[in-house]
Amino acid sequence: MMDWTEGYYADLDYTSGYYHELGPAHLRFCCLLSGVHCEIPEAPTVLELGFGQGISINLHAAAGEGRFWGVDFNPAHVVHARELAAASGADLQLTDDSFAEFARRTDLPMFDVIVLHGVWSWVSDANRAVIIELARSRLRPGGVFYLSYNCQPGWAARSPVRHLLNLGHDHAARPADGPAAALDSALAFVEEVAAAEGRFFSDNRAAAAHAGKLAQNSRRYLGHEYLNTHWHVPYFSEVAATLGEAKLTFVSSARLLDRVNDLNLQPASVALLDRQKTPVLRESVRDYLVNQRFRPDIFIKGAVPMSATEQAERIGATAFVLACGLDEIDFRVTGALGEATLAEATYKPLVLGLEGDGYRPKSVAGLANLPDLGAMRRADLVSALMVLAGMGVIRPARTPSPEVIARCESYNRLVLERAVSGRHLKHLAAPVTEGGILSNRSAQLLLRAWLAGARDADSMAQETWSIFRKTNERVTRDDQELAGEGENLAVLTEMAGRFLRQTVPLYRALGILRAEN
Repeated sequence: MMDWTEGYYADLDYTSGYYHELGPAHLRFCCLLSGVHCEIPEAPTVLELGFGQGISINLHAAAGEGRFWGVDFNPAHVVHARELAAASGADLQLTDDSFAEFARRTDLPMFDVIVLHGVWSWVSDANRAVIIELARSRLRPGGVFYLSYNCQPGWAARSPVRHLLNLGHDHAARPADGPAAALDSALAFVEEVAAAEGRFFSDNRAAAAHAGKLAQNSRRYLGHEYLNTHWHVPYFSEVAATLGEAKLTFVSSARLLDRVNDLNLQPASVALLDRQKTPVLRESVRDYLVNQRFRPDIFIKGAVPMSATEQAERIGATAFVLACGLDEIDFRVTGALGEATLAEATYKPLVLGLEGDGYRPKSVAGLANLPDLGAMRRADLVSALMVLAGMGVIRPARTPSPEVIARCESYNRLVLERAVSGRHLKHLAAPVTEGGILSNRSAQLLLRAWLAGARDADSMAQETWSIFRKTNERVTRDDQELAGEGENLAVLTEMAGRFLRQTVPLYRALGILRAEN
């Protein structure tokens, strides 16, 4: 009997992450910054291969227009994704077909976007061939293909650690208390080998450091990242050549901070890159300069450059909205060179400008006309906005339809139900951004109280505390759980006050709350 997993780890369900890079809005913006036309319409047809728990595809389908198709061979993942889809009522076609079964279907549309996160690294050569054929035959000319994957040379020191973990997992006796315990046993094996004063770990400090930090990861992540039978960690040039068979051309990294040389490269490195004649050679050399181990790449089937004038006009018309409150913004940012602090003279007026007028979205051209930003060169303004978007502080914004707003409200009702009991979802659907916005459980419970009619900090705190008491939980501050009711209510009241002052207008601007709420 054939193993339906095809060598993919399925002992534990995949993690419940949200990846905004998979969304049409982000892909459009990256192509615009690169000065390349992409044919992603306002209501695209999107395919996600290997959607995991279905968080990303559901948030993008609920908060955006268009039709979304998703494939994940794990039936438990499909069940969960369909529950989310039923909540929003979005146009989603979700299946547990294998990639080969899906490719043989006769009812497939032509897709404007095909995305897959991490899958490329963990599937067989045969499945990668199916993915390439889907891109060749079912992606429209001008369509966008997003592929993230583990890569060399950054994995050169890590691959032996991965192999050692697999040895410990495959050859140890299986604990009776399940797959997480089996991973714990494998981790103990890695630690034992690393501590034995052998030459490999003493000669390879990066590998030793990686082995020492493995246990800090969730067991779900470790299983899906490290324990698949198939393990494909290519160089970028190999991926570009392979996707070239499907007429795909590399456009850009979807990780916006990769564009900021000051964060990632020494001056000599920048000069070296400037001498490289082709994008593939430039990216390949850059991977060595930053020791790249993970790439989120955007390709287009038929890359057509914009004129400089058209690009400037489109960027000027692009609107942005804050994705978090001002007191959540950390003006420190990390790149390959380490941590850097953003210039307050540039970034503070910019985020204050975005906060103005009740956090409402503002175009680049509109921001350039604000008094505190009028002296900033347009190129510097765009660069600063790109950095803030790369940090997750802002998102491109649009005006959503009433249908999208209604779908997001329905999806968010499920999120708020899950916040009370059940598997907690970490993102709310935000129609203005066409995707998800990070929201911790406390914020979700305060939003729930607000929607139930509480309008002052005391009543919102009381409502939230009543849920904490039912679930036998306490508020945590500075990693310490608060004990007494008075302490808990005091902190919850403080949080509720901040929610009223800052989060309510922010959620209105994001479309999570209607203006009349």
